[in-house]
Amino acid sequence: MTTLHDEISAFLTAYFEAWNGYDVPAMRSLWDEREENATYLAEECEPHHGWDEILAYWGVDRTKSERLLTWHDLHVTQASNDVAIAFFHANWSTYIPGNRLYPKPFGGPVRITMVLRKTAAGWQAIHYAESPLASIVQLREAHEAAVDPALHERLAAKGIRY
Repeated sequence: MTTLHDEISAFLTAYFEAWNGYDVPAMRSLWDEREENATYLAEECEPHHGWDEILAYWGVDRTKSERLLTWHDLHVTQASNDVAIAFFHANWSTYIPGNRLYPKPFGGPVRITMVLRKTAAGWQAIHYAESPLASIVQLREAHEAAVDPALHERLAAKGIRY
């Protein structure tokens, strides 16, 4: 017997597979388009409310770029018999050829909340919001990741734990 966690995990696997291939019809099939007030909030822009705005955002030509989105640490709350709230962490990585600002691949971590509705077609999204880590947290993590492993070894040898 599958659990709600298993069902939402399968949904997220399908959703991010569609995103990684930028398969807009597959992405759309995982949303409940009967929801007129659907909301999509990517971290880099203003929220998109309703299908005209969501489809305009998805309609950008991304055929020349490459992307990889991964997710982990799913927490699911069943709000009602047919509504679930998913919270999870994700990482996005992208490469946009010819981009002067970012000539190399770039990416970052985000936290995501999705509201899903159980329909005859299965679980479908009706609300999506990405929350990036605060700049200061990202900077601190970058500085911590840049520490030479030898310093960690020296500190451990002195019994210093953190």
